[in-house]
Amino acid sequence: MMKTSRSRGEIVGQLTTAIKACLEASGRRLPALRGDQCPLTAVAGFDSLCGIEVTVDLQKRLGVQLDDNIFVQTNSSRAKARTFDQIVDAIAAVAK
Repeated sequence: MMKTSRSRGEIVGQLTTAIKACLEASGRRLPALRGDQCPLTAVAGFDSLCGIEVTVDLQKRLGVQLDDNIFVQTNSSRAKARTFDQIVDAIAAVAK
C-alpha cells in the first residue's frame, strides 16, 4: 500500500469515523471517547472483531499497512488493549 503523510487530526477523524461505522452496523452508538480510554474496554459492543474490521477499513481509508488489529499491542506473548491516543500514535507511525 502507498504511504502518505497524514496529520494527527486527520487520523483522529478517520479513526473515529471507522469506529462509529462499525458500531452503527450493529445498531450501536459511539459514546464520547477520551484519548486515555481503550475502545476495546470502554465502548459497549466494541470487541476484537470490530477492532479487526476497523483496522481493515482504516488501511483502505488511509492507504497504509497496519498490524492485524491496531487496538491491541502485543509484547512477546502478552496482549494489551491500546488507548485511543496509542492507536492514533500507532497509525501516525506508519502514515508518515
